[in-house]
Amino acid sequence: MSNDTITALLAKYLKGECDKEERDQLFSQLDTLEPKQLDDLLNSAWKDYESDIELSEGDSREILNAILTKRSKYSLKYISIAASILIGIVTVTYLFLTSKKITSTQNMVYTDIRPGGNKAELLMANGKKILLGSGFQKIEMPNTDLIVQQHSNGSLTYTNGINTLPAKIAYDTLRTPRGGVYQVNLSDGTKIWLNAFSAIRFPEKFASNRRDVELLYGEAYFEVKHMTNAPFAVKTAAGIVRDLGTSFNVNSISNKGHVAATLLEGAIEVESNGQFKKIKPGQQALFSKNKISVNDVDVEEMTAWKDGYFMFDESMESAMNKIALWYDVKVEYQNEALKHIPVLATITRYGEIKNVLRILEMTKKVRFNVNGRTIKVVRFAP
Repeated sequence: MSNDTITALLAKYLKGECDKEERDQLFSQLDTLEPKQLDDLLNSAWKDYESDIELSEGDSREILNAILTKRSKYSLKYISIAASILIGIVTVTYLFLTSKKITSTQNMVYTDIRPGGNKAELLMANGKKILLGSGFQKIEMPNTDLIVQQHSNGSLTYTNGINTLPAKIAYDTLRTPRGGVYQVNLSDGTKIWLNAFSAIRFPEKFASNRRDVELLYGEAYFEVKHMTNAPFAVKTAAGIVRDLGTSFNVNSISNKGHVAATLLEGAIEVESNGQFKKIKPGQQALFSKNKISVNDVDVEEMTAWKDGYFMFDESMESAMNKIALWYDVKVEYQNEALKHIPVLATITRYGEIKNVLRILEMTKKVRFNVNGRTIKVVRFAP
């Protein structure tokens, strides 16, 4: 397909005139382009597109990069979301890049609000507390055969040393603050990623016949090293998630006592109050102490946080809760109705918060007033 044909399809898409076949054809072709080709094409399309939101060249570049990063395999699959922000039940005009100064956020005063990053605290069984971030660090483990190291990429690894010393099982706790994520590689080879404001308790060295960890609160993604003779289980306040050869996500962030377990690969079994449910890839088990329900979900949306993205397909309140947790800010609302405005968007989590807010403002549904570390959501007023 020629560049002219792709450009014509993209222009048609931005006007909301593509049918499903044309959209599939467009996204398939975009996926074959090199990063620079894609960038040039999208820039050209948006410069030709009429918009009543005025942006400086620098601002438009930042926002384009914030939305259309190629760091994730999901970015092009979700180009329909990345190329437009849709809030509301009916289609709204897609408002994007021109070459003048922005007016909607001129009066905002931003403090040093930065995105989160690799940071956590390790509470060890021997009573030591260790702050973790990025950079190499070897953690002393006296009287054990364990080697514990923090790597330069911001992850922690437990490995057995050359000795085999008999010892009782000792438990460590890893916890992330608001605005922090962290990865830990357990002694059995299992990998765990913790989202912001989350905590997990795990043995420094597992028993020979079972491997139990406990998600104390928050959200974690697991890539489990499957061992038939030593099953792996994640305990939560609402029940237990058992690995049957698996990559899965467990989210206990809800303050209503619910836990969501989402399966990407393999199989898991959820147990809660005597009930058992086996889950297939692409499904999510939502469980509390009273019941378990299973539904089909978009697993990429559930785990986008691990790959550095916000993928919003939810209410304004739910989306802003995620933004608040990641940027460590407080959110207030002018009225309750604003909490229920639908939000659909895919945006990198590692951009400036002002770009995230500007993208949401482009719909002309809301405005954001920033005072220190408090963001107030107000009704759009021309």
